[in-house]
Amino acid sequence: MAVRLFLDTAERDVAVDLLGTGLFEGLTTNPTILQRAGLGVAAAADVHRWAVDAGAREVFFQSWGREVDVLVERGLRLRELGDEVVVKLVASREGTAACARLAARGVRTLLTAVYAPGQAVLAAGAGATYVAPYLGRLDSAGRDGHAEVVAMHELLRATGSPTEVLVASLRDVASVVRLARAGVGAFTMAPAVAEAFFTEQLTATAVTAFEDAVAATS
Repeated sequence: MAVRLFLDTAERDVAVDLLGTGLFEGLTTNPTILQRAGLGVAAAADVHRWAVDAGAREVFFQSWGREVDVLVERGLRLRELGDEVVVKLVASREGTAACARLAARGVRTLLTAVYAPGQAVLAAGAGATYVAPYLGRLDSAGRDGHAEVVAMHELLRATGSPTEVLVASLRDVASVVRLARAGVGAFTMAPAVAEAFFTEQLTATAVTAFEDAVAATS
């Protein structure tokens, strides 16, 4: 399975710049991320438009509400924005039930705010396209986030489920590398973590040396 990287942001300028590298599949958002960008859920259509224009192949928006019917209705409205949309739902009882109903209608879904392998089992049963464990928050809660995420990945592969782990709440590149070595293939990260992929000092030194050599022989 190929590695796929996503940007966990709704900040337009930053996201468009990173999407322009061609290295990131798209954007993941939720109401909190939209709020940080000074936006509300009503901005989903605009975010979808500029993200796709910048090269995003998948754009995640979270449905909202406390009742299953409301979550499904709003999820369907989000899906109407375009084929790139994946509908996120929180891994509550209502969110998981809504996920199952949307998946049954052919909507690609992600079950989010996941903290235990049992929730990944439910996501698979619901037909979710993705399940999103929060690595950093697991660690902050005193649990072994890496072990929990790997357990989710292993149980989904062992059962033949097409549901894929999309790791969220990533705090550093090392966490991505460690989980990728365990076979996990999808990650979403804040722009600061994404930028950290490009900050290897030895590589920067090599770039300078190569450019200096060109200048000296031109």
